[in-house]
Amino acid sequence: MIIDKERGFETAKDELIWVKVVSIFPLEIKNTRTTHIVKYYKTDANDRYCLFEYVMARNNGSMVDNFYEHHWKEIIKQVDFSNSCYIYSQDITDLNHFVLVTRGKSIKIKVEEYISEQEHKNYDEHKISSR
Repeated sequence: MIIDKERGFETAKDELIWVKVVSIFPLEIKNTRTTHIVKYYKTDANDRYCLFEYVMARNNGSMVDNFYEHHWKEIIKQVDFSNSCYIYSQDITDLNHFVLVTRGKSIKIKVEEYISEQEHKNYDEHKISSR
């Protein structure tokens, strides 16, 4: 299966480094879990990429290309992405098609910003409630 003709990723020839099952809660307030099979590959050119396969339980309607910072915060607890790692998501209408979603470095930046915002928000709420 060729993932990205432009970069030449091809799962048949690229080295599969590891496979993990990743489960997260897509909404912070709801108790709905999504599950993905994550495959981490290395190319002959030493590029790395991850494929998020959509588990056919329909994942409560959540897909990797719709993930927000709180999703990625949970995922990076389970998967250690390199900064240069490409992240692809399986298309639910064509299981042989994967689309580029983001890179490891972008995820880490988004998560750091999210954590900082949450800490600031919690500080402000605590400050108001202690008055």
